[in-house]
Amino acid sequence: MEENKKDTAPETEAPETEATPAGETPETEKKEKKDKKFFHKEQKELEAAKAQLAEKENQYLRLYAEYENFRKRSEKEKTDCYNTAYGDALTAFLPLIDSMTQALQFSPEDQGIKALAKQLSDILAKLNITEIESDGAQFDPNVHNAIMHEENPELGENVVTQTFQKGYKRGDKVLRCAMVKVAN
Repeated sequence: MEENKKDTAPETEAPETEATPAGETPETEKKEKKDKKFFHKEQKELEAAKAQLAEKENQYLRLYAEYENFRKRSEKEKTDCYNTAYGDALTAFLPLIDSMTQALQFSPEDQGIKALAKQLSDILAKLNITEIESDGAQFDPNVHNAIMHEENPELGENVVTQTFQKGYKRGDKVLRCAMVKVAN
């Protein structure tokens, strides 16, 4: 039974020190202060990294927007340049079209001129070139060039009475304005 008494004997606890609260030692306090300083330092570094990331992201977005604007501007310039060159080339052929029309008026029975006029008309249709409506149409300063004026009470105001030179356009772009006489 003596063995049982030894086993059941109350153990004595170590006395607590009055300077530190229960469970904390000076080493624990130092470690907590060190951890707080480390955490504070890491927090500052994290905030600095976030600010740097935001700045880089802003730079990237600005650069991307600048590139997109450049790409769009270059594409527009390329298209405009192509359309201008295309229009200039077509405009160079307009005197040939005028000559063919006059030749057809002077020799309406010549089969060779008729065939050439038909071929030229087909080419213009393929290139999407159309004549500007003139005779009897309302005067439009965007597509007509008034070189003469006449007073005619029978006609309405600003009506084209005669076309001296045909005008042509490709789509919405005017290649050459029609030279016309306008009434009233």
